[in-house]
Amino acid sequence: MMSVQVGRRAPGRVDGTLGSAYRFCMQAKKAKRAGIIASDADRPPDERILSLLMLLLDAQGPVSRAEIFQRIPAYRTTNPTAGERKFERDKDELRALGVPLVEQQERGEVSEQAMYRVSRRSYGMHPVQLDDDERIALILAAEALRGSEGLVYRELADDALRKLTFDTGKPRLPAQLGITLPTREESKRMRMHLAILGTAIEARKRLTLTYESGGGTTARVVDPYAAVYVDGNWQLIGHCHLRKQPRTFRVDRIRKLEMAPCPGTKDFERPADFNLRTYVQRSPWVFQAGESALAMDVVLDIGPERAWMADEDFGPGSTREALGGDEAGGEGWTRVRFRSGNPGYILTRVLDACGNLRVVAPAELRTRVRELAGRIAGANSDGAGGGAA
Repeated sequence: MMSVQVGRRAPGRVDGTLGSAYRFCMQAKKAKRAGIIASDADRPPDERILSLLMLLLDAQGPVSRAEIFQRIPAYRTTNPTAGERKFERDKDELRALGVPLVEQQERGEVSEQAMYRVSRRSYGMHPVQLDDDERIALILAAEALRGSEGLVYRELADDALRKLTFDTGKPRLPAQLGITLPTREESKRMRMHLAILGTAIEARKRLTLTYESGGGTTARVVDPYAAVYVDGNWQLIGHCHLRKQPRTFRVDRIRKLEMAPCPGTKDFERPADFNLRTYVQRSPWVFQAGESALAMDVVLDIGPERAWMADEDFGPGSTREALGGDEAGGEGWTRVRFRSGNPGYILTRVLDACGNLRVVAPAELRTRVRELAGRIAGANSDGAGGGAA
């Protein structure tokens, strides 16, 4: 039986060694569900792996193989070969769980011997000191995540709340503040797909999916880089082998999803220069989601009643110019030029503006605005849908 003594900590402080061990335990649980760790019939006990991790974390320097075998009795088996196999398997599983285990050779009195250590710079957590306002912000976010149907990270949110309130209890939350994360789909399939995505992203496993978009249904092979929640939708970002470049897929449009076999081996490496922020912070005016690869150059005129819209983010390379009174639209209008792969969003904003936004180019987008406006007018004409009783 293993025990860990926890001393008094400052409010909101997360201790490095305990935090690392806690993170390992959570990784082990997820890896077991994903199949990264072998089945219960032949895998090493979690306690033995955790003992090895804690031994290496507590050591002041590299630890020899002989000392490890002396300190962890499970490796001292009747058949020495069996103990060696356990040790090698444990090392592989620690590395599969993301523990930066470093092995090096050092010259001893008789011969060279293997020495082991965990790179604290890559794995250890520095103590974090949070004030009450910071804790309140984190608790609000965790409770929003915990209370949202269709999300798969409720267990992690519960753990985060327990750590944030460990010493001082839950702070008084402002009554006027609250956060909700609405999801547009809360089906069992959505939860299952999010669980598969989480496993595949962590284990670097390739995905085969059936994706439905405005252009129809297609089969895709994707290397998943990340999943992100944006405006009520979960989106998968990854390299699409069909399009041969990174693509964004709405998870609720994935009809079928399968992960490649052999969870313990990686199918790809995420690019070193991948930056999730560049995808999350892209403006919806230019956002290319899923199937949309037909980017177009757009010229949009903004009327004085919606002048504030000219300050929105139209993406890199966009330009703005004020129109004179003798130009189409008259005084107070602003012309914005930008490149977009999201025509649906533009159409929605133009129709919502009730004449205060005007598409100048391209011609096909102008045509779609007129067609949609005509359909709306027809659906709301006096003869549509019957009269009052």
